[in-house]
Amino acid sequence: MGAVDRTPSPAELLDPLRAAVPLHGRTAELGRLRRWRDSSRGPSLLLLHGPSGVGKTRLAHEAGIVAVVDDADLVPAADLRATLAEHPRLLLIARDAGWWWSAARQRAADLDHTCGELRLDPDPGDFAQACGYYASALGLPAPNPLAGTITGARAPGSADSVFRTAFDLHLAALAEVHGVRGGQVELVRWLVSLDPTAEPPPGRLAEDVLAVALLDERINPERTPGSLQILARAAQRWPHVLHRVGELFTARPELASTATAATLAALPPRAVAAVARRVFDDERFHGDPVTAQLTRVLLDGAGDDPVERAELHGVLSARAALAHLREEAVEAALAEVELCRDLADADPVEHRSALADAVGDLAVRLVAAGRPVDALRASEEAVALCELAAAEDEDCLPRLAAALEQLGLRHAGLGDQSASLLALTEACALQQRLAEHNPALFRMDLARVSHQLAVRAFESGKDGAQATDAAVRRWRRVAADDPRYEPDFARALMSAADLLAPRGHRERARALVDEAIWVLRRLADVNPTAFGPQLATALERLSGLAPPAEVGEAVKAAGEAVLARREHAARGEEGALAALAGSLVGQAALLTGGQRLCASQEAVDIAGRLRGRPAELVVARVGLVRALLCNGRGPEAVSAVDDVLEAVRALPRRVLVAQADRVTDALHALVDDLAGSDRGPTALRLAELVAELWRDLIGHHLGAPVAYAAAVHRVAEHDRPESGRARAAVLLWHLARAPEQLRADRRYADALALHARIAAAGGGAAALEAAHRAATVLRESGAPADLVVGAVDAVVRAHPDPEEARGRLRELGERERFSGRESERARGGR
Repeated sequence: MGAVDRTPSPAELLDPLRAAVPLHGRTAELGRLRRWRDSSRGPSLLLLHGPSGVGKTRLAHEAGIVAVVDDADLVPAADLRATLAEHPRLLLIARDAGWWWSAARQRAADLDHTCGELRLDPDPGDFAQACGYYASALGLPAPNPLAGTITGARAPGSADSVFRTAFDLHLAALAEVHGVRGGQVELVRWLVSLDPTAEPPPGRLAEDVLAVALLDERINPERTPGSLQILARAAQRWPHVLHRVGELFTARPELASTATAATLAALPPRAVAAVARRVFDDERFHGDPVTAQLTRVLLDGAGDDPVERAELHGVLSARAALAHLREEAVEAALAEVELCRDLADADPVEHRSALADAVGDLAVRLVAAGRPVDALRASEEAVALCELAAAEDEDCLPRLAAALEQLGLRHAGLGDQSASLLALTEACALQQRLAEHNPALFRMDLARVSHQLAVRAFESGKDGAQATDAAVRRWRRVAADDPRYEPDFARALMSAADLLAPRGHRERARALVDEAIWVLRRLADVNPTAFGPQLATALERLSGLAPPAEVGEAVKAAGEAVLARREHAARGEEGALAALAGSLVGQAALLTGGQRLCASQEAVDIAGRLRGRPAELVVARVGLVRALLCNGRGPEAVSAVDDVLEAVRALPRRVLVAQADRVTDALHALVDDLAGSDRGPTALRLAELVAELWRDLIGHHLGAPVAYAAAVHRVAEHDRPESGRARAAVLLWHLARAPEQLRADRRYADALALHARIAAAGGGAAALEAAHRAATVLRESGAPADLVVGAVDAVVRAHPDPEEARGRLRELGERERFSGRESERARGGR
């Protein structure tokens, strides 16, 4: 017998997946979706939203969009973040935009995605279309919706419509085909009566069937996560279901541990009050927008007490910030500040400290929202308020010290290192005073601020070595007094080494890393999962600090680091695999021959399997090119450089902002290798790319102006002398940093020396002045004497008359010494 066609049931016809009513119209929306799909403007996130049954999913399918998340408002925030990181162009489909969308949109912006919305509303002609298609599918005559039997031509959502959503319209059209009339409850009951044993399709129909069933007070809903979610969505349209939801969660607040974030976000206020504490304590929802949403509900239901409302606004701001709702966090923080300001105006002694805290928190929120200038103003106000409070009550001194520390960070964020150093110096003095009176309470704060002070000292062009030593001593005392702080002490040692190593203090840095390794070995013996990766990082750092004469020790440390990384990566966690790839790159640079090639290739293989970590692959590829050069396979290496260039140019800006130092350091190492193997044009091309990267990051990366100047200097080293790039590099240094910051910057001295050497060939006086300035800066930076002499001699040799050049440089030196003596006398006279 042949196959028998089965007439679909009415419930099946209402299933959106069946598409019984074909997509019609929507020409403008379809065109926009296709243009978005085909755009070459880079990563993008688009939200397609509208009521149930309006055709969102079918429209996305018709547009041919591959990366789609349907019911995105029901997806856990962490899963949505992971999906966003994997897909450069992603379409989200949801019934409504809300806090979940705001969080997704702001997070997407961090990933360099452009964001947009497209709303679909029902079409007034949909009812007649639906009647016709349903009649055809069922083999029934098509009704005339304009005959007056049912006012189906009116659009859902209009003032006189019998339809609340597009799904209601489709249900009414299906009933009209069967000659059934009535309100929404009657239509749902009619549909269920056709096959009482059938399960309704998931989605809107299941919600309405449940809602109608719950009109019977004797029926209790199921309490599985899926059932609770259907219940909560039905409650958004059925008042009696909303009442039942409120009763259920109020009586059984422990259901919060079963419910999803989407379910909890739909709860009525009385239910929110019952479950809020459980939700806030639930690890599933840490960083989820639902915690901010529930706090907003609690705030809306709070009384008129300004103190309580200010506290709730502060809590809302903190939870919104954790959920990446930065705009909402700023809004809540501003509201908290205004309430606290009114309270402080009425009673300064009682409420000024709370106002200072609120203003300080606002500064933090403004930084996260990308408003550093506003954040600086807020930090300045917080310090002023704390100074007033501390003048009246010394118990407020810790608050003042913390405010000064934050002010120092705000100044540093805007590039004003001198102002930052001033604020942190004052903060450190206060913390030292506090620690003298109560070491147990304030010693760690003193150690932390001391380290910040050392960072700012170096960044301000001063020698921060003494400040770094002081910070290390203070951290050592903290760890000795309380072993719980040993992990922090190890991190402080590593950070101090990072400060010292590039500024001519490599041996001191190496000693600090050795001490960190000693601490971390003991910690890793007890807890290898937590401290094994940190130990590996310290070993990698040690291998990089070993002098050339001790390459064997460097190889040993790098090998131990790789073994530790392998152990940690055995579970396949992506972050651990990325760290292993990076460790292999570092190890390979210390090896030779086939060993170097094998380690480099393994790094590329591992990095190539990682999703969402393109910088790791770039660094690994650079390492492989260097290994090819090292093994005499120059043509292969030069050919592979093109792949590296393409991969670097494809890096999203967010990746470059986060990984620029690491990527460009790897590229500069390759530039040196290429130049050393007589492949100058390729080296120049790569050096120019690095300069372009840093130029494009100005305004997005705090260190970009200085890095751009240094990169242009590297280009000049490989370019034609007449190109003028050496002089341009010096000018860029003058634009990037203040004179006091350049006074002891060895990179600036290198740029001056190169410019002087090139200009000296013309015999001009400016070249000799630049050489003298370079020597002065090198001496201030603590450079070895032979390095200073070598820089000057290179300029003298390039001059047409070396003896004249040497005499002129002696004159400049004498003049500077005389000027210094006069300055000393003037100060002594005062």
